[in-house]
Amino acid sequence: MPGIEALTPEDVRSVPRIAGAVSYWSGHRRGDEWLREVLEEWGQAGFTARKDGELLGFALYGPRSRLVRVEEYPIGPLEEGRVFLAYAEGDARIRRHLLVRVLGDLKGRGVGGVDAIASDLGAGWHLPTRFLLECGWRPVRQGWKGGQLYTLVRTDLASSVEVRELARGLLGRVKMPSLKPRGGLIPGTLTRSRPASEHLEKAGTGCGYIA
Repeated sequence: MPGIEALTPEDVRSVPRIAGAVSYWSGHRRGDEWLREVLEEWGQAGFTARKDGELLGFALYGPRSRLVRVEEYPIGPLEEGRVFLAYAEGDARIRRHLLVRVLGDLKGRGVGGVDAIASDLGAGWHLPTRFLLECGWRPVRQGWKGGQLYTLVRTDLASSVEVRELARGLLGRVKMPSLKPRGGLIPGTLTRSRPASEHLEKAGTGCGYIA
């Protein structure tokens, strides 16, 4: 099992991939300075996964006001007070470990819910839409940006997630929703998805949150 540690400014300075993710979502801020400010004003904003000193992956999250790139995506309107999961890197197992630590941290801080802008093609500094839906997140809306389709996905911590330890793997799966843009959509416009209950298979248990 990898060791999960809090993301530090030194991590951002020393790992180009982490610096790249921070720079993208912060609007090209210098990564270590951005993280230092967020730590002082808001609190923990990321984790790293390591084993025997090797970095296996990392996760980045924070308040919407500090992840200014979020505002460029046509997936609004966005709800106030929700935290954004910006990105997580690593193989599927590492990402699940990191995801549970992120949600556990936020639940412990009284955060009611988390949003993410997922890429249907797994492009750039985005988590793949399929991965998050398989982990129990629900789709909210879709929008086009730069000729690619992105999905706003959401999970509500207060009502459905109890996190006591790391994920041990997928315990079940949900179907990949059929989220097709409505006819006539052009880049930069919105399409609202049907309610999540119409898309997701109720029997799925989602990503392995172990209470």
